[in-house]
Amino acid sequence: MAYHNNIGVTPAAAASPPASHFVLPPKRKAVIPIINPNSGQPLQASSVPLTSQGPQTISQNAMAEQKLAQARSKVAKSAAMATAAIVGRDLGAAQRRADRDEEEGFDVYAAPFVPTRLANINSRQGVMVSNTPPANFIDFDRYVQSWAGASLLPPPHGLEYGSRLPRQQTETVGINPRQYGAYFRSLITAEMLEKIREDASYALYEHIGLTKFVSSTQAEVSIVVPGLREDRPCVEEDDEVQLRQLCHDSNGILLPETELVPFQPSPCFPYPPPPPQYIPRGPWTEIVYNARVTAVIRARETLMLRVEGLTCQTADVPNGAFPSDIHVLKFNVLFHSNVRRTPCIRRALSQIQAALDGASETTISSQRDDVPVTASGGVMSNEYWIQSMLFPTEADSAVQANFHSGIFADHFFDADLNVEQRVAVENVCRQNYGVMPYLISGPPGTGKTKTLIEIALQLTAKVSNVSHILVCAPSEQATDTLADRLRSFLQPNELLRLNRPTRAFAEVDDKLLPYCFVQENRFDLPPMPQLMQYKVVVTSCRDADMLQQGRLTNEDLFAAEHGFAKLIHQTTPRPSQARLHWDALLVDEAAQATEPESLIPLCVVTPPPGAPKLAFTPLLVMVGDEHQLNPRTSLAHTPLQRSLFARLFARPVYANHPLARHFAAFAASRSTTTSLDNTSTPSPIDAAPAHHLPELTLPILRPAFTNLIQNYRSHPAILAVPSQLFYHDTLIPAASPSSTSRLSTWGGWRGHNWPVLFHDTSASAIDDLERQTGGSGLGAGWINHDEAVLACTYAADLLGSKLVTQNDVCIMSPFSAQVNCIRRIIRSKRFNFWNVNVGPTEAFQGLEHGVVILCTTRSRQRFVKNDQKVGWGLVGRPNQLNVALTRAKFGLIVLGNRELLVTQDESWKAVVAFCERNGLVADTSTDGKDKTTKKAEATGRVTNIERALLEEEQRRLEEASWPPLPSSATTNSS
Repeated sequence: MAYHNNIGVTPAAAASPPASHFVLPPKRKAVIPIINPNSGQPLQASSVPLTSQGPQTISQNAMAEQKLAQARSKVAKSAAMATAAIVGRDLGAAQRRADRDEEEGFDVYAAPFVPTRLANINSRQGVMVSNTPPANFIDFDRYVQSWAGASLLPPPHGLEYGSRLPRQQTETVGINPRQYGAYFRSLITAEMLEKIREDASYALYEHIGLTKFVSSTQAEVSIVVPGLREDRPCVEEDDEVQLRQLCHDSNGILLPETELVPFQPSPCFPYPPPPPQYIPRGPWTEIVYNARVTAVIRARETLMLRVEGLTCQTADVPNGAFPSDIHVLKFNVLFHSNVRRTPCIRRALSQIQAALDGASETTISSQRDDVPVTASGGVMSNEYWIQSMLFPTEADSAVQANFHSGIFADHFFDADLNVEQRVAVENVCRQNYGVMPYLISGPPGTGKTKTLIEIALQLTAKVSNVSHILVCAPSEQATDTLADRLRSFLQPNELLRLNRPTRAFAEVDDKLLPYCFVQENRFDLPPMPQLMQYKVVVTSCRDADMLQQGRLTNEDLFAAEHGFAKLIHQTTPRPSQARLHWDALLVDEAAQATEPESLIPLCVVTPPPGAPKLAFTPLLVMVGDEHQLNPRTSLAHTPLQRSLFARLFARPVYANHPLARHFAAFAASRSTTTSLDNTSTPSPIDAAPAHHLPELTLPILRPAFTNLIQNYRSHPAILAVPSQLFYHDTLIPAASPSSTSRLSTWGGWRGHNWPVLFHDTSASAIDDLERQTGGSGLGAGWINHDEAVLACTYAADLLGSKLVTQNDVCIMSPFSAQVNCIRRIIRSKRFNFWNVNVGPTEAFQGLEHGVVILCTTRSRQRFVKNDQKVGWGLVGRPNQLNVALTRAKFGLIVLGNRELLVTQDESWKAVVAFCERNGLVADTSTDGKDKTTKKAEATGRVTNIERALLEEEQRRLEEASWPPLPSSATTNSS
């Protein structure tokens, strides 16, 4: 077999590649050619002018000279840094020289330079466009007709309802019921525009595509996409990717646009274009291919594409080549935003705004205070339900007249639930808190998903009038986790894991496939009668739109049911009570979903307007942690990064409640020290600390929330600072000491021998800029090579102790270039560790590892503000810092520049102060020798957990110092 292109033939590999994937030819070293702007030809190294030849005007020649000077500056900077590292010169001086060189015009945040001729190709329309149709989709019109006639259903909600606010007004108007849809519609529009710009930045130029012609009209193309592993770009199966094939001469130089050739009909394109019937034979084939993704192989950062219209004739494959061979072609690649992700949000906004308008009109005709509300919510007017879910007030709450007895009558499926978790389950099942969302705040490792699973099981098994619930999460991974835990208690005819048809089978665990509906070799929406039988439907927030498009919401099902009954029995009076299909919506990881995204499943369970009294008012339960990662957006700063969960918790009915976490923290500060022996049990009185209860005066509003406080993941020393910084010092270590002390004998710990270490890299490590080459489209990336080597060295030392395995260790960094640098080093011959998990900080949300080695990477203060503007790094980003610190179970090692961290970020100052107070610090001096430091005057407030650790250590020392009892005393006592 040979690799063919329009340049020539490259020798084939020794063995033929498998039919399922393509094998790349051997890579050559990447060299950036310097192009003469006049001739378009590359210059030889000896012919590159080192100085300008006389005065020049601002032209392409001047631009070329400027770029050449920038390149020389970068080379000189790298040489200076390398020399300093080799001969041991002052790294501070080298850093200052490097900074000065970069200030001479090198924009480290600028997009990578792309030759104008290549960039212009992507903006041209071409003489023809070849569209590849999607392979997997649902005909929702046909689906609806299969179970309901159009006359029985209300008109569908359109994509646009109401007005749209100018973007500059969104900051001043804020969120309110009357302009709710307009507010978010403007934000979504701005986000989509930024998403288009972001996708354009991932464009690949002159990129190799391994092509196989599978038929006379179609080809398969395999391309490697840098950053695909971290969803940069975010691509899914059946997404559209645009290709433009490039043309080169025999020397590999892009052809100039100087020749017109007649159009030659082919089986793929038998009809000529409109006159003139000539096409330019230039740098590309003038054909735009809108390809479809058939497979996403993230581990290899590879996309498999199906390309309609790409044939031997259109690709200009040399004569004599076999179509079945694998051909090396070069393309410009453009990634398009998935347009299917926006209409579902717009439909939800239209429905929600219509419901809010209905509530407003009802309020005008009859004052809201005149509408009675009971604990069950059965007599509450349905028009107010959505307003109570999005804008709850004290009027939506129920009154609590008695403290909890501490006795739970219900049998729990999970017998290991703690007090706070049981209170949450009981409150939701009794619906005794009013008609409003029930929020469960779950810091890392506190078992929030475990609590949600128990709520789902209790609702379907023991609560009357609850038959069907919808369980959602913003990500597929979190949704699969929910389904996997529920399947232990439910049969395949009771539980449905609903997937969109474009989801790959490889992404779904084999254990979950029996709980999915598959039709025609793709995931599908079950027929309506079958769907109605499931007790629990688990799907992602976005895929809940399948239920809305299938007209399977509470509003549509109620209209169909009673509309059909009225057609048959036209004289039957209107029923006095209505029974809805969807009785509850449970949302896990709710703090990671944008508010418009959370509205999609909310529309499914919303009661129909104008319906009679409900037998059971639908419940909304949201579980999450607003102090971990915010929703991911393309805009670095946008109100969309504040989730519905976080906004609700900030409303006075939650934030000002006497049992809110910050009030509990105030009471805790006046109480005794936290105990670490795990023998004390918190008060069962609605999860309130016992020392806080005497200050409460009944009656009060029953809290529609639960704060989980017992952490089952981390060693107390790892938990101490995050508990203080993000959770008002309320967390209680509850993990088994046997699971958190695995590294107690490792020789690398300092001070009190707690499994936390801060290694100050100020004297040795400097961040540097790695410029991506080869048209990758990723721009610049920050790396810190010395810090990366240090992280790998720590990993090797830990693994050498035989106390942990590779799967126990993870290394994380907030910079993708640093992640790639660490991967290269740790998998090199020097270390050869392939099972150590290396990734960006955000990829570890919701995960845990035995040992975490955190590389902060940044060492120069001058770039910190720009990092924060573009959403990079860990400095000034408390949510990302919280995630980074709370993944570890029994070991945390932080590598960073102390001076930068403590002067730029108060949260980092607290982390470093904790380590310095307790001697948990190491550094590397300029002579390369590791030294232990301890600053006696370290500032910062001692945390509750830290105080408990110190007291426990003091108690052990005192017990060890007691003299042994004499033998006579032992005999007498016995």
